[in-house]
Amino acid sequence: MTRAEQPTAHTPAPDDALVADSRERAVRALLRRPQLKRLWSAQLVGGIGDTLALLVLVVLVLQATLAQGSFGGGYRGVAFAVAIVFAARILATVLFGAVLLGPLTSLTSQEGPLDRRWTMVGADGLRAALMIVAPLWIDWTPGNAPTVLVVTVFVTGIAERFWTVCRESAAPALLPAPPPEGATVRPLPDHMDALRRLSLRTNFLAIPLAAAALVVASLFNNLLGTGVAWFDQHQAALGAYVAAGLFAASLSVLTSLELPGTRTPRARSPLEGLRRPRTGTGVDKGRTGAVPLLVLASAAVAGAIAAAVSVCVLHAADLGGGPVLYGLAVLALTGGVAVGIRTAPRALVALSRRRLLALAIAVTGIALLAAGLVPDVTTVLLILAVAGVGAGIAANTGHTLLDQEAEDYRRPRMTEHLHAVVRVFVALGAVLAPVVAAGIGPHRLENGRFVFAHGGAAFTLMLVGALLLPVAALVLAKVDDRSGVPLRQDLVDALRGDDPVTAPAQSGFFIALEGGDGAGKSTQAEALADWIRSKGHEVVVTREPGATPVGKRLRSILLDVSSAGLSHRAEALLYAADRAEHVDTVVRPALERGAVVISDRYIDSSVAYQGAGRDLSPTEIARINRWATNGLVPHLTVLLDVSPDVARERFTEAPDRLESEPAEFHARVRSGFLTLAAADPGRYLVVDAGQEPEAVTTVVRHHLDQMLPLSEAEVKAQEEARRQAEEEARRRAEEEARRKAEEERLERERQEQLARLRAEEEERKRRELEEAQRREAERQAEEARQRAEEARRRAEEERARLLAEEQARAEAEARRKAEEERLRRQAEEEARLRAEAEARRLEKQQKAEEALLRAEEARRAAEQAAAAAQAGPRRSAPPAADATPPEAVTVPTPVVTPTDAAGGPANPPGGPTGGPTDETAVLPPVRDDERGEASGEGAAEGSDAPQGPGSAPDSEVTAELPQPTVPPAGPGSAGTPGAPEVPGAADETAVLPPVGAGEPPAGTAEETAVLPPVGAVEPPAGAADETAVLPPVRFDDPADAHGARSAQGASSDRDDRDDRDLRGGDIADRVPPGFFRDERPAAARPDGSDDRTRELPQIEAEGGAPRRPRPDWAEETPLDDLPTLADELLGPHEYQEGGEAGEEYDDGHGNGRGRGRGRGRRG
Repeated sequence: MTRAEQPTAHTPAPDDALVADSRERAVRALLRRPQLKRLWSAQLVGGIGDTLALLVLVVLVLQATLAQGSFGGGYRGVAFAVAIVFAARILATVLFGAVLLGPLTSLTSQEGPLDRRWTMVGADGLRAALMIVAPLWIDWTPGNAPTVLVVTVFVTGIAERFWTVCRESAAPALLPAPPPEGATVRPLPDHMDALRRLSLRTNFLAIPLAAAALVVASLFNNLLGTGVAWFDQHQAALGAYVAAGLFAASLSVLTSLELPGTRTPRARSPLEGLRRPRTGTGVDKGRTGAVPLLVLASAAVAGAIAAAVSVCVLHAADLGGGPVLYGLAVLALTGGVAVGIRTAPRALVALSRRRLLALAIAVTGIALLAAGLVPDVTTVLLILAVAGVGAGIAANTGHTLLDQEAEDYRRPRMTEHLHAVVRVFVALGAVLAPVVAAGIGPHRLENGRFVFAHGGAAFTLMLVGALLLPVAALVLAKVDDRSGVPLRQDLVDALRGDDPVTAPAQSGFFIALEGGDGAGKSTQAEALADWIRSKGHEVVVTREPGATPVGKRLRSILLDVSSAGLSHRAEALLYAADRAEHVDTVVRPALERGAVVISDRYIDSSVAYQGAGRDLSPTEIARINRWATNGLVPHLTVLLDVSPDVARERFTEAPDRLESEPAEFHARVRSGFLTLAAADPGRYLVVDAGQEPEAVTTVVRHHLDQMLPLSEAEVKAQEEARRQAEEEARRRAEEEARRKAEEERLERERQEQLARLRAEEEERKRRELEEAQRREAERQAEEARQRAEEARRRAEEERARLLAEEQARAEAEARRKAEEERLRRQAEEEARLRAEAEARRLEKQQKAEEALLRAEEARRAAEQAAAAAQAGPRRSAPPAADATPPEAVTVPTPVVTPTDAAGGPANPPGGPTGGPTDETAVLPPVRDDERGEASGEGAAEGSDAPQGPGSAPDSEVTAELPQPTVPPAGPGSAGTPGAPEVPGAADETAVLPPVGAGEPPAGTAEETAVLPPVGAVEPPAGAADETAVLPPVRFDDPADAHGARSAQGASSDRDDRDDRDLRGGDIADRVPPGFFRDERPAAARPDGSDDRTRELPQIEAEGGAPRRPRPDWAEETPLDDLPTLADELLGPHEYQEGGEAGEEYDDGHGNGRGRGRGRGRRG
């Protein structure tokens, strides 16, 4: 059910009796409100259930810890478990009552998401469910039972905080509304203060009631245990179920409660006001500076009682009791406190309140000390009850003294500070006492027949009681207001009693102004008389002594300085005689007429001056004066408290006999007045007379507004104000009715107008709908037409596309077949050409081999002939010097220009011709594995010459040499280094001439001369079909070596061009001449004894332009092989189609070619 669905309670009518009640009866008057009484009933029942649940959970945790030996086991483990239970509950209270109070208040506020009533119902339901299953955890999970029960304590604490915050937020909405006339005649009573006091009293009374419920439930549980074993094993089970029943009862009360939906003040934190209140001059220490000590004493007593309650379960176990004894001990302590608070105002009325506070603290300490020492159960319970009563008297007396120390407007903050400090001491005592008991542990001392055996709880009680005794001594020493008077004498006088019955007058109103000399009593009496007369009362202002003729004579005797030798008893009796005459002749007749009597001094002055100031007994003085006045006491005694030093400064005339007394006398008089005020705080109003007179008057008037009865004029004014308020309310009701009627009329007209507008709007929407439907139909028809048109167009396009695709496929098929036919013819042509080339190569190879054989035979014959010829002339005469060195075995021949592609001569007429030059002697291929070391070195030297990009390895292509033209025999035809160069033949193949010096044999003009081997070693038999390895050729001129390399490169290039012609040629053959840089001639190498074949010298064209030296920047370096900017932008350069640099590819004819990057120069 959401907050909007909750029923809203009607605002009740004001309660006249409650409005007129005094502050003292305001708490009881609140319970006259039905809704507030129902909420208070739920609070009381739920509080009893909550306290009972905590006590039961303590017993269950103790039982589970003993069974499982948790927290260390033994006595110390049990004590630690009890401390953890109280710590968990305090943690939940602090966490959700102080730390997270802001978010919790926001959740449960009027604008928050949680409804207050249903949140309280849910909290009660949750706690009831937890208490139902709490006794079962010991059976369900024995090992984890202590932990689960501690968690249960924490969760119940959280639920209690939610319940309390919701109640504190909802209760102010149930307070009575102010009367119609408001505060026109009298100020309104403080209902919020009365509500807080009611809540505080209810929460405290729930503790002894819960203890009593635990005792009763445990007794019934023991009774059930005689027949049911489970109840005998779980002695606290019935107590848990009683707590669950109390939560259910609270839930049922809240279900039918109606909470008004009005904004209320926020809930207050339990620790709010922990800091001591401050005034304009610093920390507020009260009138006499006793506030810090009074707060400490009150909190210490509360902490001692909390410590005793927390160890009661351990002490009951030590005494051999169970939950029943535990409940009785808690009931004795907390119930005694309640009795002490209730009876404190009537306890030893004649004794000073400050001495009574010290005495009550001492009695509490001694009782706790004795409770720890005595082992008897009955005696322990009685002693605990005495300790509780003493603690209650100390609490009430301390609270009264604190109220006396502060002004009315500062009193709420002082009370809030006291309650916050008390809560802190209670929490510390409840947690630390079991820990101390665990630290002490059980002890047993035996000395003969004397046995001293006590547990840690008993020692803790003794320790707590002993600590209270120094607190009592400190209070008596620091705040005693009757120093010098023996406490025993005061105590005996207070115990005597036998005072006459005192009571205020039945009619009229009696006000007594008390205070020291110079407090301003006369000034305040006149101001109050004027104010009260303005309210319509008859006012009689009087004074003591001297209000009657006899009194004037007595006043002259008492106040005359010459009467200094008057005895103290005579002085007291003279004052009593004057007071008896004054009451009989002035005060009582005025009160009987219903007048307001304001008296400057009354009985309290005699008690303070002659009792406290002199060495007489205040009790005797009070008894004499009560007998003299026949028990008449004022309705209100206003005590104007002022420091004697400040009062002395106000004297404007010569001081009388009493004003001439020393400052110590006036200080004792002031303490006596404060003691009397503390003894009966309900009848006294203590005002700081050190303020301005107007401020003092304001405070007194505010207090009298709550106590002074209404005069006839005030009654008439109140009735007139009520009548006017009722007329105003009636007028407002009539205006509200007229306004509502007008609003209803306007609402009807508005509804009619809205109906017309709705009809018009519906008609317009209908027309728009019809128009939209028509347009939609047209649009759909147009879309259908467009779709049909689009479908037709797409069908035509699809037919056209299919026709075009069919034609394209036919054309593509025709082109494919034509291309296949062309490729087939091309492949056949290439196969034919390759076959013809292979046949020519084989034929040329055969011819070359035959030529080599013939050349070898010719060389041998020539060597023989030469040897014979040299032998003959050597015998006759020495021949001319031979130009050819002996080691020049192979003689370079002039370069012969090969034929062009057409087969015609490439040299001009007159060139060296002499035979067919279109035939090339084919050298057999030389394999790498058949070469010798000299051959390898020669290849290494030959590798320095640059090759074209398409050159093939020597091991795969047979080098073909062109057939040279045989020059005629002559002196210069020996092939010396000075052989003529053929212009333009630098790139042609150099043709070697025959080695023989004579004419070539007939028929050899068309054949290429084959170089003879250097040595005369005969080839091995059967080696004619193998590749002949040429002997190393040595050159004396570097040009010869360069020409040899040129010839070898030309032969290799020609083979490459033949192969590329079959594949369509290479791009390098179409590069313009001179595009690549020419290589400089290699440096001359000195003749050595190596066996490497020298290259033929390069023959440069005659008349050619001289070559310029190559610049430094054009020299090749390793950086030239790096990718250029063009390579980065356009991709790597490929010299052949397909593949990357460095790859090998197959041209489809079984010829593997290598490809690679690099910028080689053509040779």
